[in-house]
Amino acid sequence: MPNPHRRVQATIDARARRALNNLMGIIKGITCDGALSLEEINFLREWMGQHSYITDEYPANVISRKLHESIIDGVVSSEEQQHLLLCLQTFCDGKLDGGEGDVPAHIARLFDDDPSVIFEGNFFVLTGDFLFGPRSSCERAILKRGGIVRNSLSGTTSYLIVGSRSSPAWIEETWGRKLQRAAELIDSGDSELAVIREADWVVALDRGR
Repeated sequence: MPNPHRRVQATIDARARRALNNLMGIIKGITCDGALSLEEINFLREWMGQHSYITDEYPANVISRKLHESIIDGVVSSEEQQHLLLCLQTFCDGKLDGGEGDVPAHIARLFDDDPSVIFEGNFFVLTGDFLFGPRSSCERAILKRGGIVRNSLSGTTSYLIVGSRSSPAWIEETWGRKLQRAAELIDSGDSELAVIREADWVVALDRGR
């Protein structure tokens, strides 16, 4: 006999997927001219409010937080507008989807495609630039959930979190040392280190709050 709960869940998931697809279409539309007006920000905020059932889903959760940060004091400065525009353009560029199409295979293979992130008592290392916010904000989010942040990788590191706001070339050139060290630890078989994309890390943050 069909499980009615499963049918309901499938309907909810389908509705959320449609809404997320619509959200990406809206973002592409309002950022295509390279500018972001107050009217467009207010429209996006109102749309998000009407579709609150996706605000726990990635990437809507990040967009919702960025909108809130921009308008929390009731005034959106030109600097805040520009920062929000850059964040939205990052989504349009597909940099947060976790795709590594242009990243060399020896780097792409390191990413865990289905990570299970547990914060309590585990060691985290961050590398790269994060759409989530400054490095200090990322560290606070981990500490709040019981994780421990370190500056360098070791055999006790559980997760290397890779920020989204960088090009594949920058990944290879600038993150080389940490990623090379991560590869050595993983290949040794003596470490349970997982290399995680920012997208997966943000989803885990929401689940572990």
